Amino acid sequence: TEDDLKDTEESLKKTKKTKAELHNERLDDIIEAMRNSQINEFNRCANTLEKWKEEILNSFVWFDGRRFSNGVIEGKNNYIKKILNNANGFRNFERARNKIMYSQNKYERYSLSEYRTKKKKTNKKKKGTKK
Repeated sequence: TEDDLKDTEESLKKTKKTKAELHNERLDDIIEAMRNSQINEFNRCANTLEKWKEEILNSFVWFDGRRFSNGVIEGKNNYIKKILNNANGFRNFERARNKIMYSQNKYERYSLSEYRTKKKKTNKKKKGTKK
């Protein structure tokens, strides 16, 4: 029981250090060891590992000296959620969009809407107004 846990932990540590072609084999060994144990939690964990096996194996792939990660995108998503939560709900979608766009790139200029920008640039006379 505790020995099984220690063995599984050791196997997981070794998995991080092995070469890419051995990851699949090592992961299969870990899953099988968990299934053979008498611990229900290990069986559930083995099912989870089996379900996410492809994604787990992809996490070991290196490209250009780095592993793939969606951390940058997750960080941006969390930042956007914080903006929306701090605003207690925007009534104007364009304003919310512009605040998010500005916070992501502070050196660009955004208007509240294209309509207002175009309206400012053109000096057309409105119908029914006098000069």
